[in-house]
Amino acid sequence: MDPIIDTGQLVPVPRDHSDNTHIVRRDDLKIGLISVRPHEELPVHAHEHEDQFYYVLEGESIVSWGGRDYPLKPGTAALISPGVPHGVRNPHDTPLRYLDVFINWRK
Repeated sequence: MDPIIDTGQLVPVPRDHSDNTHIVRRDDLKIGLISVRPHEELPVHAHEHEDQFYYVLEGESIVSWGGRDYPLKPGTAALISPGVPHGVRNPHDTPLRYLDVFINWRK
């Protein structure tokens, strides 16, 4: 794999609630750009063996983490430990875009 990745050349994968652009996909590391459509949400779920990190680039949202809600806006981040239930809601009229990083420590 080249060390330089032109994310503008990557094709987003449409999901029910978002468009996901996979930048790096390995067993131990996943990095993607996520665009949550206006008034959509990623349901609450958990990852048993992965840390997950969100870094908001555009838009605002609410992240549910461990049963509590927290606002996210550009420049804020969330670190979600393995096993912690979490989800993302975009209640606004504009898309939410964030960098999504998974680290699997149990490779």
